[in-house]
Amino acid sequence: MSQFSSNQPQAWIGRVTGDDNRYRLDQYLGGGGMGDVFLATDTRLGKSVALKLLKDPLIANDLDLRQRFERECTICAALKSVHIVQVSDYGVTSEGYPFYVMEYLQGQTLGQLLSTQPRLSIEQTCSIITQVCAGLRLAHEGVMIWNRETNASERIKVVHRDLKPDNIFLLPTTLGQLAKIIDFGIAKIYSLHAESTHTTSIFLGTCHYASPEQFDGWRAVDERSDIYSLGVILYEMLSGTDPFGFDFHHHPVTNTAWLTAHASKPPQPLRSHPGCEPIPSALDAVVMRCLAKLPDQRFASVAELGTALQGISTADLLSLPLAAAQLHSHAAAETLIRDVSEPDATLQNLSPASPALLPAADASVAPSPTIHRQRPSRRLLWLLGGTVLALSLGFYAVFRTVSQLPSTPSRSVRPVLPDPTVARTIDAAATDSLALAASFAARSPVRAAVLSPDGQTLISSGDDRDAAQLVYPITVWDATTQQVRLTLNHHTDTVQSLSLSSDGQLLASGSRDHTIHLWHVTTGELLQTLTGHSAPVTSVVLSPDGQTLVSGSEDKTVRRWDLRTGTSRTAAEHTGPVHGVALSPNGSLIASGSEDKTIKLWDGQTGELLRTLGEPGGHPQGVSAVSFSPEGRLASASWDGSIKLWNPATGQLLQTLDGHAEQVTSLVFVDAQTLASASSDRTIKLWDAQTGELRQTLLGHAAPIVSLSCWAETLVSGSRDTTIKLWR
Repeated sequence: MSQFSSNQPQAWIGRVTGDDNRYRLDQYLGGGGMGDVFLATDTRLGKSVALKLLKDPLIANDLDLRQRFERECTICAALKSVHIVQVSDYGVTSEGYPFYVMEYLQGQTLGQLLSTQPRLSIEQTCSIITQVCAGLRLAHEGVMIWNRETNASERIKVVHRDLKPDNIFLLPTTLGQLAKIIDFGIAKIYSLHAESTHTTSIFLGTCHYASPEQFDGWRAVDERSDIYSLGVILYEMLSGTDPFGFDFHHHPVTNTAWLTAHASKPPQPLRSHPGCEPIPSALDAVVMRCLAKLPDQRFASVAELGTALQGISTADLLSLPLAAAQLHSHAAAETLIRDVSEPDATLQNLSPASPALLPAADASVAPSPTIHRQRPSRRLLWLLGGTVLALSLGFYAVFRTVSQLPSTPSRSVRPVLPDPTVARTIDAAATDSLALAASFAARSPVRAAVLSPDGQTLISSGDDRDAAQLVYPITVWDATTQQVRLTLNHHTDTVQSLSLSSDGQLLASGSRDHTIHLWHVTTGELLQTLTGHSAPVTSVVLSPDGQTLVSGSEDKTVRRWDLRTGTSRTAAEHTGPVHGVALSPNGSLIASGSEDKTIKLWDGQTGELLRTLGEPGGHPQGVSAVSFSPEGRLASASWDGSIKLWNPATGQLLQTLDGHAEQVTSLVFVDAQTLASASSDRTIKLWDAQTGELRQTLLGHAAPIVSLSCWAETLVSGSRDTTIKLWR
């Protein structure tokens, strides 16, 4: 067995393990916690996975430590959150080494990011940490674990105990950076009814980020220990250094020095560091509270910490160095604005000190340049979508993921936060422009939203999780009164896609729990559960008659379901996750868009692959969404920010539409003449579907827009800013 020790990880390369030799170890990725991590191939599904193997042969022979490893695996498998790395399998090698299999993450750790960019913006910092809080909240509230001794399930709370930048992974997605917590390998768990939480007096953690109580084997360690670690991480992200003046980037720091500092040395004021003076005092206070020596003086929960980060005042955010640096002067701002469109008198006369900064309207619409104008730069978009709009109160760019949630859904809508917009009007001659008709305040960042054909019912899904029932609810609203009629509770992970039948009575929901549910909208009854996908379901679409459903998944497949029998045909030709599917108006064609940069057209009845669109002249990055027009033309959207119009009969590329500054996340035809697109740049754009001309830009969302749907010329947009907006 020694030939396969952790001192020689390369000896494992090329070996196979698992049931039926399912996993082939291809590359050594690194060691951490109690194990070594390898890039492996799941030969059954043909996909890359990460496999973690016990790193010390002595551990493999130690019953107690092997049980700890099994506990780690069981806990990780139970932690179902988009912000926690997902565990899919567990096993033991022929030599007796336990291992578990995780999703393979392609991106970088926060530690790697900080090594090249020591200080991050407040927006990016808050976005990352609120996502981490969302994942930790699930762990801290507890997961259900089967207790073999009592032969019953029990709720177990999980404390990570080793939070650090290297254990926060950042993945680029269509919505921006997705943060995932990795390595719960030294997680400390405690039962709600356990007689003691002191299972060992051995220090577990990383001294740099450990809480004072972690160095004392006799002091209880709970979720507030993780909050302290987050405080150190926050401090480092904002200042580029540690709270105690060690300058650890340039000078080694001993474990004893870290221990002493965490136990007794007060942290230096965050704003005392050069360049940190403009950091809002509210954010400084949040970080300092996290770093309190006594747990009782910190935030009581990560939910409370997340709420505090979200509540940083708009007035403080407007004083950030980024805004100041880019808004050199009022004249410079006007020049940049004119580069996009001629501003009206209201915008021309605005200044940072102007008293006319109170929100004048819920949304704004901006005239647009011609279709072939170069896309605005990120810097320009910041001025339009951030600095100028924030003057109207309401720059909320962080993912609002960890809002304080009641145990049961509220039956009345909470007040909507002011939209970060300045009132503007579109060309007075335009009679077909859209304007904001209503704004709904969801309980968490929105994933999907659809409106019934009669306009009376709005249905949405988001990131909120019912902690009591351990489900992710779908909310059914009265679209007129904005009251919640009922919630649909069954999915065990976030619902990413919704689709309604033409009569508005049948709802399909696709979830990260790999399932599709069919619901009766009026009664809330769960009619059917469709299983077959082996990875999160990303997109679902119902045929108008409700007899057929098409779904796309991260398992790289497209499925066509006959809802009368519950059976499906599978098309497995994509080489990357499928992010969007669409049915042609007559149901004869299925279109799918994938991370592999292609659009594929399938026979709607047989599932036969008819044509692949994308080469040459296709999208240079992944395809995020597809949509058919009423007369059968196809539109595709991409992470590269572009939209392409195709003739599906010939495969000919008709037009490329450029105008968004970031990823296009969703698109839908409002009618035969109008195509609507939504983007991470927080805008919705309306295009002439025949000429490709950009007609109108809708402003009003304060975070990436991730969902766009349309019924009877009413456009429905859902955003990470926790709002759903109706445009007519």
